[in-house]
Amino acid sequence: MHNCKEVQFDGGAIQFVDKAKYLGVMLKVGRKFGVDLHILQYMKSNFYRNFNSVFHRVARFRSEIVILQLVTSFCQPYLLYCTECLGLTTTQIRSINHTRQCALSHIFNITGPDAALVCDYTGNFYETMMRRTDGFYSSLRGVDNDVIRFVMSVSTN
Repeated sequence: MHNCKEVQFDGGAIQFVDKAKYLGVMLKVGRKFGVDLHILQYMKSNFYRNFNSVFHRVARFRSEIVILQLVTSFCQPYLLYCTECLGLTTTQIRSINHTRQCALSHIFNITGPDAALVCDYTGNFYETMMRRTDGFYSSLRGVDNDVIRFVMSVSTN
């Protein structure tokens, strides 16, 4: 690692670190914008925790559509949290989608190709993630802030 000049703020030095947590996302030091992708495990565990809570409380009603709506409303945001800015690979997106597919297979009591079909009919998760990513970058392009413009130019090169 290169020696960096000490940055002063309000009379004191700001400590140099390799990682910093911001809004639940662990940012990493580097030439390009990067995040610690252990957040994916955190997202999945929160999703499963909330899914189990919702599923076991309302499973006795035997209404798959109601359970699906509750899971979509209360649990799915844990899988979508900050995905628009992480720059996920296709493999990572498939892993997140598989997590959702496992939940749907429990709701509808199905497996294999049937579960994949139900996932497609209940909303394409990949398209949802891409729509959110496109919206995020579109909104950043309209921001009149030099720092954000710089980060955007560095991260897209």
